[in-house]
Amino acid sequence: MEQKVIWVICKYASPVANFFGTRHYSLGEEWVKKGHKVYLFTSNSNHLVDNLPRFWGSRMIENINGVNIIWLNILKLKFSSSFKRVLSWIQFEIMVLFTPKSKFEKPDVIIASSLSLLSIISAFFLSKIYRSKFILEIRDIWPLSGIELGGYSTNHPFIRLLSVLEKFGYRNADVIVGTMPNLQQHVEKVEPNYKKCVCIPQGINEDFINCDFKTLDEEFLTKTFTPNTFKIGYAGTLNPNNPIEILLEAIKQIPISDKIEAYILGKGSNLEKYKNKYSIYPNIKFLDPIPKIYVRSFLNEVDICFDSVESSIGRFGLSRNKWIDYMNAGKPILCASSGFQSMLNEAECGMFVPFNNLESLKTAIFYYKNLSKEELVRIGRNGQIFLRDNRLYSNLAKKYEDLFA
Repeated sequence: MEQKVIWVICKYASPVANFFGTRHYSLGEEWVKKGHKVYLFTSNSNHLVDNLPRFWGSRMIENINGVNIIWLNILKLKFSSSFKRVLSWIQFEIMVLFTPKSKFEKPDVIIASSLSLLSIISAFFLSKIYRSKFILEIRDIWPLSGIELGGYSTNHPFIRLLSVLEKFGYRNADVIVGTMPNLQQHVEKVEPNYKKCVCIPQGINEDFINCDFKTLDEEFLTKTFTPNTFKIGYAGTLNPNNPIEILLEAIKQIPISDKIEAYILGKGSNLEKYKNKYSIYPNIKFLDPIPKIYVRSFLNEVDICFDSVESSIGRFGLSRNKWIDYMNAGKPILCASSGFQSMLNEAECGMFVPFNNLESLKTAIFYYKNLSKEELVRIGRNGQIFLRDNRLYSNLAKKYEDLFA
């Protein structure tokens, strides 16, 4: 394929040096290897990350491994559910639109990735100005997530605005890319007159597979993890999009004598609620957040990993970064979700149980507890093999590249 100039607009993208290499930076590295020019418009504001650049002025440009990163200096926030977050979305899109483009080559392709859905506006107008192909990537289905998980009314002014934007984006994008395998079902319902919808799931960088992860201090491990117990781990954000109360309720009901424990690593808007309700149970342990480079060390200490997805959103299928971390660590995955099953069943590395069904979840927990260590290793190894065969960014970048023509 002839060389393309690719502009990616994603407020929450970051390279490896800042937190960890997100999807768009990793794809950008692969496109650069194939001879393309990549400009990644992102921000230094992310409530999950403290290690983003701080600088004077409105923007900073740096080149990392050939990827041109345009950092925009955006309003900082500590929590995901706040009005400041919406203001930061608006500020980001305005800055993208009015960033002087004289230093950048004219784009052949412009990719806008949710979240924020407001990037549809900047990407659409820029694609018209430069007569570029407009690709809309959906990693989080808004405003549906806000309605079904956040409890917002369909008549809320901002939800209505996002609904208009979503429909506009689906109708005007040359291609819609979804990380979830069943997104097309949702797109057809919202805007039947879309042009093309494909799935390019979340992936993993080969360097991340092979990197040397840092090991947690031996004293910390000894104090944190109880020996000779069956350990269930959760590592991720604790908010309405990741409702793990079903696991905490299940562990609460399991007798201490069964030696089954849950270890919860992460932060988020639901953390204090969970702590207040479940910290009294000795088999439920909450861990303070640790740097990403140590998460693999945490996962190494547990027997299986857990995730839970509210079933209405899950009906379009899932491709979770969390699962990739779990699979890369070689751990079986137990997921509470009644939605469209994907990835875990394909890799034969885990099990789905119905969302909010305590008895099914407890049955699944005991099923894994009664497996031999060798069988748990075999199931976890299936996940590692699946990632290497199907989810390397070098392969996903090629699938994306096929859409540029």
